[in-house]
Amino acid sequence: MRDGYVLRKGYQDDERVRKSFNRLAGQIFGLDFEKWYQNGYWKNNYIPYSIMEEEEVLANVSVSPMLFLENGEPKCYIQLGTVMTCKSCRNQGLIRQLIQEIQKDYEGKADGWFLFANESVLDFYPKFGFRRSDEFEYVKAVTNEEAVSAISVPMKEKRDYLKLQQAMKESCPQSSFWLESKEELTMFYALDYMGKHIYFVPEQNAYVFASIKAGQLHLHQVFSPDRVNLDRIAAAFGKEVKSLVLGFSPIDKKGFLCRKTVETDTVLHLKGSALNSIERECLRIPELAHA
Repeated sequence: MRDGYVLRKGYQDDERVRKSFNRLAGQIFGLDFEKWYQNGYWKNNYIPYSIMEEEEVLANVSVSPMLFLENGEPKCYIQLGTVMTCKSCRNQGLIRQLIQEIQKDYEGKADGWFLFANESVLDFYPKFGFRRSDEFEYVKAVTNEEAVSAISVPMKEKRDYLKLQQAMKESCPQSSFWLESKEELTMFYALDYMGKHIYFVPEQNAYVFASIKAGQLHLHQVFSPDRVNLDRIAAAFGKEVKSLVLGFSPIDKKGFLCRKTVETDTVLHLKGSALNSIERECLRIPELAHA
C-alpha cells in the first residue's frame, strides 16, 4: 500500500472519520449516513472498510453480514456496498486491496456473497469470483373500486421510528426471500428518502413501504405479525391502482407474472453456489435489503 495510506475497519464511532466517510458518500452517491448513526441504527450490520490518508477516507467498500430466510431456510449472505473512491485516487487499485482484505476476513463465514454494480465496472468483480445474474420482479393487474384506507405515517418523531422498528421485529416473513436481520438496514431507508412512502393498512395490521405512479403501486416491503393478503394491501390504496409491482418475491406467486427487471442502473453479482437458487427459483433480493 502506498506510503501514508492506512486501512481502517468498522470505525463508525470515530466522529471525525465518520464525517469524512459521509462527505465522500455524499459526493459519490448523494448519501448521508449521519442521521442513521445518530438514531442508533448503524451498528455491526454495516462495516466500512476504508483506505485513508490521515483522517480522510479515500476509498471504501462496506460489508453487510445478512441473515435471510430462503423459503424458510436460514442463509447467511455477505453483501458488499458503498464502493467508492475519491476522484483524485482512482486507478490506484484501492478497491482491489479492500476487497482482498474483506475476502480474507470473511471467506468461509457465509453461504454466499452478493453486490450491485453499475455498468461501468462489470468486468471488475468477476476477478474476485463474482458472476453477473439476472434480477426478477413480480407484477399483476389490479381491479379495485374501494376507497383509500392506507394511512400515511411520515417518520417525523423518534416515537414514529420506534413504532416502525417494533413492527419490523414482530413481523412474520412476508416473502420467500426474507431479510431476517432487517431492522437496522430498513431504518436507513425510513430515515432517508423512503420516509415519505410509509403507510399503515389497518385491515391487514401492516406497515407498508409503497409508492404510486401512473396507476402502478410499487410495493417495496410489508411488515405485519400475520401473513398479509397482497390484494387487500393494494386495495387499501384505492381506485387509482391498476397494477401491482413487488420489490420482493411473494410467498404465493399465484396470479403474478414473473419477469426480468430491465429498468435498473445496477447489475446484480453473486458469488457462491448457494445463491444459484436466486436464478433457479426467480427470487428477488428485497429492494430494502440493498446496502
